[in-house]
Amino acid sequence: MPSNRETSRQQSTKAAFCGLMVALSIVIMLAGGIIPIATYAAPMVSAVLLLPILFEYGRKMAFTAYAAVSLISLFLGLDKEAAFFYLFIGYYPIIKFQLDRIPNKLLRVGLKLLIFNGSYVLMYAFLGFVLHMDAVVAEFGEMGTAMFIGFAVLLNVCMFLYDRLLYPLSMIYYNRLRPRLRLGSP
Repeated sequence: MPSNRETSRQQSTKAAFCGLMVALSIVIMLAGGIIPIATYAAPMVSAVLLLPILFEYGRKMAFTAYAAVSLISLFLGLDKEAAFFYLFIGYYPIIKFQLDRIPNKLLRVGLKLLIFNGSYVLMYAFLGFVLHMDAVVAEFGEMGTAMFIGFAVLLNVCMFLYDRLLYPLSMIYYNRLRPRLRLGSP
């Protein structure tokens, strides 16, 4: 049975590690607000930092970190669209490996498409109709049908590439970085 001192050290390590990952995510989100093209890239990169928390401390802690990054990004972020993009799709690295366990490939891909596109539709509907961010609605109105379809297709391609990239990134963390961190050792 672990002593109080050992339990306290484990809890301190957990809090420090998760706090560091959340802080790094916030820095990426804030830097993404400075660079206009990073509206979609910054939330994706920031969400990758949930993987170490997921592997070390489980889904509950990863969702807690996701919620913290979402709230801080919404309050402090310069690019509100990026903050909402993180809010609506940033949880994906946490659920990705459960989705990959679905044996039927067609069902698995269909569910991922439903999550991606459902999240985008909900996000833009929320931004446009609930928050009345007229600039977002006007941006899509100016696009035209062909550009909108092209945007949607490219967004789905990016999300599938992101989905494919999460596995090698998690293996790099698990096999190369994790042994060096020694989070479980005193």
